[in-house]
Amino acid sequence: MKNLQCISEVRTHVGNVRSHNEDAAAVRDADGLWIVADGMGGHQAGDYASSKIVTTVGNMNLRAYLIDVVEQVEDALLAVNSELISYASQSFSGNSKVGSTVVCLIVRDGVAVTMWSGDSRAYLLRNNKLFAVTKDHTKVQELMDQGHMSAQQAEQSNFKNMLTRAVGVHDELFVDLNALAVKKGDRFLLCSDGLYNEVEEDDIQRMMQKGSLKKVANNLLDSALANSARDNITLILVDVK
Repeated sequence: MKNLQCISEVRTHVGNVRSHNEDAAAVRDADGLWIVADGMGGHQAGDYASSKIVTTVGNMNLRAYLIDVVEQVEDALLAVNSELISYASQSFSGNSKVGSTVVCLIVRDGVAVTMWSGDSRAYLLRNNKLFAVTKDHTKVQELMDQGHMSAQQAEQSNFKNMLTRAVGVHDELFVDLNALAVKKGDRFLLCSDGLYNEVEEDDIQRMMQKGSLKKVANNLLDSALANSARDNITLILVDVK
């Protein structure tokens, strides 16, 4: 990774309301790969879907070059998408889906690539400022992009949790990518919506600015749990050294 090393902390919690955790995560610091998946609430076997994603992607024998790793991850997600659709049709009646969101971070050769489908997010803290490096695949985000809805309206909308993409939902999966040059001192956050729905972005930024990676991870989780924590909470913090 061109003299850059990465360390991470991962936290996952069932939250204050749900009976089981449908989130999953994988960390491969030495290989520069991190994954968060959020099994879709209301869909059957969401925990199966998220686990399938992180197991498949997390256990791959990664190639040497960044462009090849990106292709590997995308191919793996496409394969899991097909497997989940087949699994749902064989295991459940009607139009039941077995789905999950996913967000991946790959850091190699001085470049960071985020790949995602759904509303699990990646953020970058650089020079004490927090930037979103993913854009939600949701109906409200689509309406905001079209100028039909403000951010304030989106927060109150009944479409707030309606996904337009996820793994295992549609026959054809589209994965978005974002690439940027990475620097020493960068701090990334991958998370499910159970974190950012409970903790305001200004508070996330404030907590990420100070403290060890372990302390920040604990503070973010504790802050979400101190609120209603209606959903599962999963986060991965990555420091670039």
